[in-house]
Amino acid sequence: MSTTPLIDSDVIEEGWNILVEKLGLQKATRFVILLERGKGDSIQEIRDYWGDASVDEIHGKITAWKTGQQEPTS
Repeated sequence: MSTTPLIDSDVIEEGWNILVEKLGLQKATRFVILLERGKGDSIQEIRDYWGDASVDEIHGKITAWKTGQQEPTS
């Protein structure tokens, strides 16, 4: 375990990566949607995470991560 504290975005990214690894992308997404239904501003959170990335860019990043070509980044 690292002695450097993780900032919130790092914890969120690590949690998401674990969910995708264990459940697969579709089930992980469904889990998060069910968990967060009715809470907060999910549209703003998605915007904050992905920025101005297009759907194709997001898909490319996820595909590259799943095939081990690059580390996931936020």
